[in-house]
Amino acid sequence: MFSKLFRTTLLFLVVSLPCMALAQSRDEVTWMHAEFPPLRITSGPYVGQGVSDMIHELMCRELPAFKHTIVTANLSRTLSWMENGRNVLAVGIIPNSQRDRVMQYSVPCVLVPPVCLVVRAGEQDSLGLGGHVNLRDFIARKRLGVAADRSYGPELDSVLLSSPDLSRVVVNQGSNLFESLFEMLLLGRVDGILAYPFEAVYSARMKNLEDRIFIAPLRESMVPLQGRIAAPRTVWGTAMIDRVNEILLRHRGSPEYRRSLERWITPTVAEDFRGMYDDFLTSD
Repeated sequence: MFSKLFRTTLLFLVVSLPCMALAQSRDEVTWMHAEFPPLRITSGPYVGQGVSDMIHELMCRELPAFKHTIVTANLSRTLSWMENGRNVLAVGIIPNSQRDRVMQYSVPCVLVPPVCLVVRAGEQDSLGLGGHVNLRDFIARKRLGVAADRSYGPELDSVLLSSPDLSRVVVNQGSNLFESLFEMLLLGRVDGILAYPFEAVYSARMKNLEDRIFIAPLRESMVPLQGRIAAPRTVWGTAMIDRVNEILLRHRGSPEYRRSLERWITPTVAEDFRGMYDDFLTSD
């Protein structure tokens, strides 16, 4: 099955946040997530300025009695740790049936623009990418690159799991969720890749290659995704979700929180995004 292709094992790097010095009790929380700029940025000129970085800083500030640790790991590792009942939380998780077995979730903590199809600039006309693209039709004709262990939302996940042309779907199992896919696209190893607009623009801009890509909307992906903070299905996890929810509900509408989300979208997109975010805040 396609889902088996999404299993991979990575070594992980443990990085302690400066806020660990605030811990005064034996309570500990380990925050697990993959390196995913610009949601989490661990190096370069924008280090620490990702959305997840902001949420970690907020939680650290609001939960000073806890010892906070970050583990950089792929989703397989995160699921394994939660299944084993360890005291871990993960930011930006999109619920699905596999995750629901071992995870419980907070209220939404981040609004993510819909996943799009990224192709090489200048090829959109030859690929027939006028208007919104049908992903199933694209897979039937071209090679698509996707990241291992990643959910692209229920509609796109359903297409990927049910497509009769899975031989055309290239699954990348590298430690970085997007960079190696981006390289595969530019080298011509795939004809398109799935990505969120902000990560595609961020990666291209960091390499001065923004003019090398074209972003096409997908018919199966018209609704923004809502990422949540996930915890294991344990008594500890339930208590932590209650704490996290209280913090998020107090801060999600603040100018600081909203600026962090808007930092990585273009000004032309920001106006529409603000309207979507207003709806997002009242959707719980």
